[in-house]
Amino acid sequence: MFVGHYAAAFALKAKEKDASLAMLFIATQFVDILFFPFAVMGIEKLRFVEGFTAVNNFDMYFYPYTHGLLGSIVWASVFYWLYYAFLAKGKPSRKNIAIVMALGVLSHWFTDLIVHTPDLPIVSGDPKFGLGIWNNKIATYAVEALLLIGGLIYYLKRTKATTIRGQYISIFFVVFLLGINYLNLFVLPANEDIMSLTISALFFYFLFTGVAHWIDKQRA
Repeated sequence: MFVGHYAAAFALKAKEKDASLAMLFIATQFVDILFFPFAVMGIEKLRFVEGFTAVNNFDMYFYPYTHGLLGSIVWASVFYWLYYAFLAKGKPSRKNIAIVMALGVLSHWFTDLIVHTPDLPIVSGDPKFGLGIWNNKIATYAVEALLLIGGLIYYLKRTKATTIRGQYISIFFVVFLLGINYLNLFVLPANEDIMSLTISALFFYFLFTGVAHWIDKQRA
């Protein structure tokens, strides 16, 4: 899953107004932000198998540190501790901010569960889980779109624009994300170079985070 992860960021921001939407964009993609460099360094394992799924050729056969459920819980706990102890210190909603950040990290495993083939471990090795929607491109796009639009609607209902731009910019951004995902799924050729994949993935994760930060300033 790609842009569908941001549904949780919008929903959690709507739930806790003092949380940063930009940091929730980081939280919901945090394990992927780690996975690609880990794969480059050989800590976790990715190989390319032609036709592995309809969506991509990624056989992620060993990635327990980022995509195991236990590993996700550990990273979520790290986020909780950092926010509670340092980043949200002094804020009245300190605990709630820490909780939604942790939930943002943990949400990644459960949204991946919908689309991945059975490759998501609880700890490491079998059993592994995944509903396999990646075997159908149209279904994958539809699921991500529905999640993202649902998260946006909840966000728009729970926040209000403080500028004229704020009335529309989050909608335009989600349309942009859906466009990027369309290109990713249906237009762009498969990329099987792990280094260039890592660079492009990190570029887009942080680009989207920057836009989320700007949107956050337009709504309250």
